[in-house]
Amino acid sequence: MNSTTNRSQNRFTFDTCVGIKAFESPNVGSLLACRVNFDGSEIHLSSQSVFEAKRLGFDVDAISEQIQTSTGARITFGKITTEMYDDAYYLEGVCPTLHSGDSQILAYVRATGTILITCDRGLVQAAMLCGVSVINPDLLPCDQIARKVKSKYSGIVRKVIRKPQIVKHKVKKFALKPGQKIVWRSFV
Repeated sequence: MNSTTNRSQNRFTFDTCVGIKAFESPNVGSLLACRVNFDGSEIHLSSQSVFEAKRLGFDVDAISEQIQTSTGARITFGKITTEMYDDAYYLEGVCPTLHSGDSQILAYVRATGTILITCDRGLVQAAMLCGVSVINPDLLPCDQIARKVKSKYSGIVRKVIRKPQIVKHKVKKFALKPGQKIVWRSFV
């Protein structure tokens, strides 16, 4: 008898800022889907992220629907437990870059063993300090080819920089014969 588990291989937790960015600009979700393998994955939205999104006036159902559409991953709403609150309090003492909401999200990530996806640099630093895997969408390369392709202006800039050196060399070549020095008599 084959048994299948309900757990996906890749599990991620979105911070509030990433969820809102993915909702407002579907390209963020598409960028993440191109760079991160969301096939058969779960994306967690913690109760703290839901609270923050609602407080800012966003519809959480619309956010989760947009994230699911752009990434293809299943959305899971997770509740922060008492143990997670205790861990969040501990993390605030250990990591100076954390504030109350971020510490709860980081505690949730630690408890669930998911990968944190956030744009908050303070939360990224704290996650790295705690040994949690983290992805910052702002630092993901948008186009690998762009690094290899040179700008059409780079050749022009190189020519402009090189031109005074070439002109200087030609002037010396016409004005002076080999072994001659520049003296005032030669200008009279």
